[in-house]
Amino acid sequence: MMLAKPVKPMLTLVVAMGFLSACTHTALPTQPVINYPAQFATGVAADESMDPQWWQAFNAPALNQLLDMADQQSPDLLITRERVRQAEYQLNIANASWFPSLDLSASSGRRRSEAPDGVVSRTESSSLDVRISYEVDLWGGVAAERRAARASYNATRYDQDAAQLSLRAAIASGWFQWLALRERIDTAQKNIDIAQRIMRVVDARYRNGSASAADVAQQKTNLLSQQASLLPLQLQARQASAALAILVGKTPQEFVLAEEPISAMTVPEITPGTPAQLILRRPDLAASEASLLAADANLVAARAALFPSLNLSAGIGRSASELFSLNPATQASNWSLSLAQTLFSGGRLLNQKGYSEARRAELLLQYHKAILTALQEVDIALASADNTRQQEEQQTEITAQAERSLRLTEARYREGSDDLLSLLSAQRTLFQAQDALVQQHQARLTAAVDVYKALGGGWQLATGE
Repeated sequence: MMLAKPVKPMLTLVVAMGFLSACTHTALPTQPVINYPAQFATGVAADESMDPQWWQAFNAPALNQLLDMADQQSPDLLITRERVRQAEYQLNIANASWFPSLDLSASSGRRRSEAPDGVVSRTESSSLDVRISYEVDLWGGVAAERRAARASYNATRYDQDAAQLSLRAAIASGWFQWLALRERIDTAQKNIDIAQRIMRVVDARYRNGSASAADVAQQKTNLLSQQASLLPLQLQARQASAALAILVGKTPQEFVLAEEPISAMTVPEITPGTPAQLILRRPDLAASEASLLAADANLVAARAALFPSLNLSAGIGRSASELFSLNPATQASNWSLSLAQTLFSGGRLLNQKGYSEARRAELLLQYHKAILTALQEVDIALASADNTRQQEEQQTEITAQAERSLRLTEARYREGSDDLLSLLSAQRTLFQAQDALVQQHQARLTAAVDVYKALGGGWQLATGE
């Protein structure tokens, strides 16, 4: 009965503070307001899901091998995996608050004292204590901290998925660039062969008196220019190969790429789905939303910190007046219920609450912006894919006409019906058309990669998350 008097006012205070806590929680928006269109400006909506292994649609075995290598040893991916491990440990730390803490302490010692009259006394003691304590989550602050840790962990996992998607897209685009450079080098070499063939024709006509020394000098200049054009292309190809080596975790010196004709690469047809589906398909948007959920939970925890904390504790111990022995021993036990309230902290708790509210508002705006940016990226990627397709079709026709023009002009020059300038112009036009066609096919392949990346690459939010 002696304990009833102090407990009752304590319980009354707890109930009152709980009611006050409920009254101070105001409803906050959890999703940005966005008017999603029925479909993207370019591209037909479809309900079918995208293949998570989207790169296989290009029918390029060498690309598949590169991506498998990157999954195993890419430094960027290994870094993100370590971040996920860190977040998992943080989650486990937060989840430990579910359980009470159990402390064990033991001691044994001897004490010697000497009185002024010279009398010496010695005492010995040994003790063993076990104590258990638990914080009662009155205001939901502890549960909120666990929710924040879970949301932060999810955000880190989604960031890893987003990094993996970006890495795969970068490797695919880099590989297409390298293939295009290799084919442009081959095209330049073929044009050098043509220039050498024309050089022989000019030399023969010069020896027969049908061409001037100026014609020989012009063709020689053209041949040297064609040979010089190889050098920057070879350097760019080396740079592209070195960049790919770093992405997959290899040194540039040991890295060897398998060549495949870029013209043989299949350009897949991609259906984008609806804009409203995008937030469920992109890991970066899921990470942004998870960060917002973590901020929501942190705000609840900051509000809960303004109210009293209730702790339960109990202990049991044994002590004896012998060294390293508990026989015979005195046994003691205790329990306590404590309520603690911070009365003054220099505004720290209120400012922490204000910071949490401002941080949450910022993350909501960032989430809003991320969705708008994602919608923009999809529209641009789809428009680029359509534009590069049309440009490649036109460039294919231009190249075919340039090849026909060179054949006819070279034949007329051999017969003496055309001058050298016409022949050089036809060759230059063909070289530029062939070079542009290769670059245009590369642009179309890269645009397809951008569409896959903008649409999330077949990523899906796992059930229950």
